[in-house]
Amino acid sequence: MKRTLSAALAAQTVLLALLAASCGDAGTSATTEAPQDDPDDTIVTEAVTEDILAYLPETDMGGWQFDILGHEDHLSGNYTFHATEQNGEIINDEIFERTRRIEERYNMVYNVYAAGDQWNTVNDTLRNTIAAGEDAFDMVIFYTYALQSAIVTGGYFYNMLEVPHLNFENPWWHTEINDAYTHYNYLPCVLSDFSVNSYQYANLLVFNKTVAANNDITNLYDLVRDHKWTMDSFLETIKSVTSDSNGDGKMDVNDTWGYATNFGYHALTWAYAIGEMGVTLTDEGVELGYRSEKFATLSEWLYDLLFTSKLAFEIGWDMPCDISWDENRVLIQAIWLNDLEKFREYESAYGLLPYPMYDESQEKYYTYDDCRHGTFGIPLTSPAENIEKTGLLLEALSADSYHNLIPKYLDSVVTFKLSRDEDSLEMLDYIMDGRVYDIGYAMPDAKRYSWIISEQLKNSKGALTSTVEKFTKVATSHYEKLLESYKTMGEMEW
Repeated sequence: MKRTLSAALAAQTVLLALLAASCGDAGTSATTEAPQDDPDDTIVTEAVTEDILAYLPETDMGGWQFDILGHEDHLSGNYTFHATEQNGEIINDEIFERTRRIEERYNMVYNVYAAGDQWNTVNDTLRNTIAAGEDAFDMVIFYTYALQSAIVTGGYFYNMLEVPHLNFENPWWHTEINDAYTHYNYLPCVLSDFSVNSYQYANLLVFNKTVAANNDITNLYDLVRDHKWTMDSFLETIKSVTSDSNGDGKMDVNDTWGYATNFGYHALTWAYAIGEMGVTLTDEGVELGYRSEKFATLSEWLYDLLFTSKLAFEIGWDMPCDISWDENRVLIQAIWLNDLEKFREYESAYGLLPYPMYDESQEKYYTYDDCRHGTFGIPLTSPAENIEKTGLLLEALSADSYHNLIPKYLDSVVTFKLSRDEDSLEMLDYIMDGRVYDIGYAMPDAKRYSWIISEQLKNSKGALTSTVEKFTKVATSHYEKLLESYKTMGEMEW
């Protein structure tokens, strides 16, 4: 099952329902009934009070030091799963309180160390400590793209399939990425609700309600619900808004746009949105995507949208849009979910939408969850007794976050000026339910096959078929070698 939302329910009931219908059946007494919503309709949900960890063994760790190595940079960092003190900010304080609950329950001490703000720091640290046989850290939280193929080829990580107490049938585990990273019965790293950035890097669209109202656009949510939010209806919508506002005969930062987006990583999301996958690995071999007629059609359509139609305003790489949201001159903008933290500062209200489908025959809405999120691995040098403790704590932290942290986080991103947008809350259902993960994006080959749209679309003028063929040999060789490394790790004694 997938995470589901119901806009008709009150906030806490909605959010817990979202989480309770996650990536698999809980199969445990930890699953709880959602409390009835407060009569005063308080925006912030209350913590679940029953013993949600009763299914785990009672354990006294005797003050054990649980040492975590985390990655820091300008986009994200340890604050997504760690708080050193309470500061009055809802998410920070919930993370702080969650940690205290786990520390008290298991009589342990939770320590987080920053690896530094360079992308190669975690890789260098792991390589040195593993080579020296050092038991320096009990768990490492890292961006998959920072380590890339070294996640497997480096031989850094214990097999998460063999870690005691981890039950991947529970709804706090993100089984889509865990499944994508499992080959030859070896899983080097996992993702769960333990960190909010497991949600932060989902790609989605945000629309300006003022611009929509000014242009008599009232049906965007209904298009999604009615399974009619497609590439065609998207194009029709943004065309109805785009205009030369100042009448100077050119489209630039001073005009009104139907769509604003980064022409790189957000452009790539369109391939995933129509159900394409760059690279799929199986124990039988490598399957490269981007070879369908549908992909060829998308490439031409997207090239026209971004480079010739003058319907899309370009946002710089990792930069804010040059047209401020409060200027009310952009209808739809491509974002990551964590960008909504900035949108709450604006006066102009927003609504959320999934990326459109290819056409109405598509099964569901899809999006890509960018691999800047943090994944969790246990160093190969960890002793067995520490691995068992780490497994218990990671399961407990993930379960507690599922019930307490994530509902508050999702509630916060759809709350604008103390007013909750129930329609956007419903749209999160479609977005979260359709998240996909591409091992080809996270562990790229030299030519970066999975990145073809973001890096080759402009030069190809939308004719990517020949590019796909040119990149095939290098990609196939790379992922065959990756599978060999998987097989080597899978054959180890665990």
